[in-house]
This record gives sequence, structure tokens and C-alpha cells, in this order.
Amino acid sequence: NKKNLEPLFNLVVVSLKAKTYKKTLKILYEAFIENPKNEKIIDALAKFNYILANNEEAYKYYKLLFEINPNQILSRPTFLTLLNYYPLITQKEYLKESKLYVDIIEKNLNENFSFNTSSQKKIKIGFFSSDFKKHSVSFFLKDFLNNLDKKEFELNAFSNLDVLKNDELTKVLKKTFDNWYDIFNYNDLDLIEFIRKKNINILIDLNGFTLGNRLNIFANRVAPIQILWLGYCNSIGLNNMDYMISDENCIKDNEQHNYTEKIIFLPKIWNSMSNPTNLPVISELPYLKRKIFTFGSFNNFQKISSKTIEIWSKILNNTNSRLVLKNSIIDNEEINQNLREKFFDNKVKEEQIQILNFQKNSFDHLSFYNDIDLALDTFPYNGVTTTFESILMGVPVLTLKGFNFNSRCGESINKNLKLENFIAESYDDYYLKAINLYKNIDYLKNLRKELRNSAISSPLFDNKNFALVFSKKIKKIWENFIKG
Repeated sequence: NKKNLEPLFNLVVVSLKAKTYKKTLKILYEAFIENPKNEKIIDALAKFNYILANNEEAYKYYKLLFEINPNQILSRPTFLTLLNYYPLITQKEYLKESKLYVDIIEKNLNENFSFNTSSQKKIKIGFFSSDFKKHSVSFFLKDFLNNLDKKEFELNAFSNLDVLKNDELTKVLKKTFDNWYDIFNYNDLDLIEFIRKKNINILIDLNGFTLGNRLNIFANRVAPIQILWLGYCNSIGLNNMDYMISDENCIKDNEQHNYTEKIIFLPKIWNSMSNPTNLPVISELPYLKRKIFTFGSFNNFQKISSKTIEIWSKILNNTNSRLVLKNSIIDNEEINQNLREKFFDNKVKEEQIQILNFQKNSFDHLSFYNDIDLALDTFPYNGVTTTFESILMGVPVLTLKGFNFNSRCGESINKNLKLENFIAESYDDYYLKAINLYKNIDYLKNLRKELRNSAISSPLFDNKNFALVFSKKIKKIWENFIKG
């Protein structure tokens, strides 16, 4: 009974839980023809296409949803995250969309509160995240936190992670903080009051628009200084988000007007990864055994934009090569096949695409890089954790110059490695560089032997110096605040 939509909405819920998307998506398209202004159908079309990494389709339906209901709020953080993957949007347009969301959540602020900033022995820093677990954010936090001077800082964790999802890395992080607060079950009003009473001086948001964010809390200001860092590499448009931490490679000094936050410029890199342990031995260049060149990317599939597929397909179609992919977020055959078909549409042969299974064990995950000759970075949203991991396994990453923070992450990483020859100026240059590297086997063979050591001795893993530079910036900001 196509006039009764309740069973369809129930099917949507079940499909999302069961991770079965394609058949339900087909039914949603049919229902949309009969109900072109039904918000639930449009929202589901946007959501399913987002999960399947059909970014242009997801964008179309999110835009339609907000045209029909400009005050629709629940889906906007996902939409804004999507814009980072969308190749046809400028930073100015992204910021405009962010402000539309912010205008809604800032209508009813609860700012009637004053902070106690009287003299104290330590600066009380809070870190707010839903990802204090085995997650990229934690991979960068662990050693950094241990290198902060506990005589100068009191470290507080506000964990918006369901305690049932805590894992071994959660336990490790708990030992690092002076105070740990599980706040997953607090509603916004109670949480605002709770954090304000903790009298935190500087609260650092590690979520941005990502899943598990609590931006209402930051919109209402729960600390005198609020900073965005690490978990989201773009502006969020909140009037009460005072600063964002970047580096001099990712944001240019004359571009600060493209971000609503004041930029804290770190001199070399905007984050440093914790020192690796239990790393697999690096194999010789796999081409030497296979006699077929292997490109690879282990980024989440949303990052593999239509333009990325177009350029990668051109590379594959003009070389004796294959491409190994692995979704860093989810393991799902429907999503995998959906991506394969996009390459097939670009005349790539079936045997040229291999998609690996998701691996929870980090050692097994890293071992997959031993089958890769050259990693290809995604654009406009670059890899970060995957790039750090790739170079640790001796596999350099070809990246493309970007136009904003998240599209320049690869550029910053390669500059810190002194691998400027792996930074492409344009789509054509990206293709030509890939072809040139494909032909230069001896160069890749020798680079593979030295890349891990040069990476570990670079700013990318120098947690001690990174923490020192970070501390100086934070102390200066707090001193300026106290001085008024």
C-alpha cells in the first residue's frame, strides 16, 4: 500500500540498523515521485546516499530538505560534514551554510553566567569528545597529553561516549587526565550547568560537526575560552567558538576571513601522532614480486569524490596497475559494490579494483600497506590518519594542493616530510606525477626503506616539541584573556 508511508519509515529504520541500503533506496525513490515534499522521505534519501558515498545525490536531497523546512536542524551537521567531501563547493559557500545552522541553534542561548577567572596555580583545560576510544582522535591525543606539563595544566576530559563503548584505549586515556567526566546521558541544559560549575578555563572541542557533537553546549558558552581542534578540520561558524588550531601550511594568513574562529597558527604541523608501537616489518616494494603496480587508499569512501574517481580511473586506464581500497569507517558489501560500479562506469576493469575487509586489529590493518607501492590521497578532503599510517609503513602519499584547511592536510604532511615532489599543483599534475612515479620503481624502492625513520624523526611524531609549542600558544591566549 504505497499510500501508507508508516511501513516505509519503519523499513528505513530497520535498513539503517541492518546496514542494507540499496533495495530500500529504490523504494524511497519511488515514494518520492508520489510525495515530492515529504520531509521524512527526502531526509532518508539524503541519509542513504550519504552512507553510500553518493555525495552529489546526498547534497541534492539535503538542499531540498532545507528548502522545504529551513528550520530543520537534526540533519544539518551531517550535511555540513558532507560539504567537506563535495568537490563543487567553495569555502565561502561552506561558511554560508554553516551560518544558516548556527543561526538556528543560537536563537535561544543561555548565556546568563559569569566565570571565575581569579588567579590559580594551573590553567584548567577541558577536552570534549565522543571519540575517547580506538579512534583517530585518540591516536593523536595519547602521547601529546602525556607531554603536557602537569605543573602548568589541569587536564579534564568530558566524554560524550556511551560508557558501554569504552575500550582499552579509553582506559589508557583515563590515566592521562586529572579528571574524567562521562556526560553522554546529560541533556543540554544540565550539561551546560555541569561544565560551567567545573570552572574550566579553556575548553577544546574535538568533534566539530562529526557524529556525537554537542555544539549546543559550545554555542551557550561553558568556558571563557573555547577552541576547535583535531577532530574537525574546518570552521563551524559558532559565534562562541573563539579559536581554531591549524598550521601555516593548511590556512594562509590572508585567508582568516574564511573562518569565523581566530586561527592559532602552529609553525609546522597542526597535530602530531602518538609514537607507534608494535609496527609490522616493511616489505620490499610489492611491484618487484607482482610485476603489476599497486596504488592504494584506505580513506573512508565518502572522501572518494566523483572527481577523485575520475582522476584515479584515468591513472588506472593508462597503466598496468590495480587499486586497493579499504573503508576506514565501515565494512559493508553494498557500499563496496556501489563504489566499484563508479569505477566501472569510468571504464576501469573489474580485476583492477580490490576492496579489503575492515580490520579491528591495528597490526593487521597496517600490514595491508605492505601490498601498496604508492598511496593516492583523496580530494577535496585529504586523508590524515591514513596518511600518517601509510608513511609509517614506507608508502609515500601523492596529494593535491587544496583551497582550505581540510583540503591541504596532505600538503602540510608532505611538506613536513620534505616530500614536496608528492604535492600536485592541479588535477593534470596529479595524474602526471602518478604516472611518473609509476615508472620510477627504483626511486620508490629506495624511499620505502627510509620513509619510516624520516617520518618518526619529523614534526609529525615529535609529540614532545608539539606539546611545548601548543602549551606556549595556550598560555599566551590565557594571559591575554586575563589582561582583558
